[in-house]
Amino acid sequence: MTFKYFLIGMFASFGLAWLCMIAIPTAKMASLPPVKMSGEEDAEYYQRKTSGRVLNGAQIYAANGCYTCHSQLIRPTYLGSQIFRKDFAGISNADVDTRRETHYDDYLGEKYAQIGLTRMGPDLSNYGHRADAYAAKTGMSAEQWTIAHLYNPRNQKLQLGDQGEEIDMTWSNCPSQLQMFKEKDLVGQGDSLALNINTVAMTQVVPLEQARVLTDYLLTLKRDSALPESMNNAPKNSGAAAADVK
Repeated sequence: MTFKYFLIGMFASFGLAWLCMIAIPTAKMASLPPVKMSGEEDAEYYQRKTSGRVLNGAQIYAANGCYTCHSQLIRPTYLGSQIFRKDFAGISNADVDTRRETHYDDYLGEKYAQIGLTRMGPDLSNYGHRADAYAAKTGMSAEQWTIAHLYNPRNQKLQLGDQGEEIDMTWSNCPSQLQMFKEKDLVGQGDSLALNINTVAMTQVVPLEQARVLTDYLLTLKRDSALPESMNNAPKNSGAAAADVK
């Protein structure tokens, strides 16, 4: 065998393998049509991005052991449907119904899936929606309400001004996170997130950065992105009337 035929055989051997394993599959994959999802058969599917301050808040959530008392898991229907537990699986009213089971993509981007150990406290999968509702009643922002709740979870007067409605939270067994707050001198108009409590003259109790970042994380807990029909195992007969079932 001459060197010429040796080179031809070597290039043919490697070239045929490259053609079958790389070139042809790449050409076929590049020409695949997009998967179409219709409103009747599949829901629009959106993968949220989790990064930055939210990830820092998740680390604080884990470091303070919040997962030992709070879950973030709406159980699969085959393990016992929780779609109908009020405010747990999402929101439901005449205009919108976001209730669904937890999907693994809900934890996309987080280092750990905070599914929790027990439910000594309420499930937090959709805490962001509940915080919005509580805040709307009390005349506070969701951030202000959450900060106040972290300081005193059993405060039965979480309201701002005279227009807010009092919400009874004496049932809560959550420990106060006093280590995340500090009393400091009042400067100018003060901190917008300062607590509405009596303090020494010209001082105010304000949340430290740890409390602010944890609050930002909690308020993002809205696991309500729509899932394609093939990925959603929720009961098909879930009606809006069932939203009030506790």
